[in-house]
Amino acid sequence: MRPYFAIALFAALAVAAGCDRDRNKAGYEGPTVDKFVGRVVADGKPVQFPEGETVQLKLFHEKGQSFNIPLKQDGTFDIGWMPIGKYSASLLRQKPGQKGQPNQYAVPDGMSVKEGQTEYVVELGKNWKL
Repeated sequence: MRPYFAIALFAALAVAAGCDRDRNKAGYEGPTVDKFVGRVVADGKPVQFPEGETVQLKLFHEKGQSFNIPLKQDGTFDIGWMPIGKYSASLLRQKPGQKGQPNQYAVPDGMSVKEGQTEYVVELGKNWKL
């Protein structure tokens, strides 16, 4: 009888996990993508940040939640899930030893996360300067 109980328990957990797609991590309720990777560019060209600088892409979802996406020195990011929808965005930069709030740059066109898409390019615009 125990093998049937184990199979039933496994099946119930699998169904529950599948239903969890619309009620995800951090209390977000709604559809998401399961992978979110990409890079930031300025005027179509790759961006390289100085070593030791802490850089984040702060995304503001159309439903009011915000997400901080850490960027690597080469301007790339790779995180798990992300809610689908439209975002406004800011780039936050904190130089080593800098006290107080990080420098903030508004990303002109924001971005959209779309179902089925996992790779993104975030354009900082022609006016962005390192």
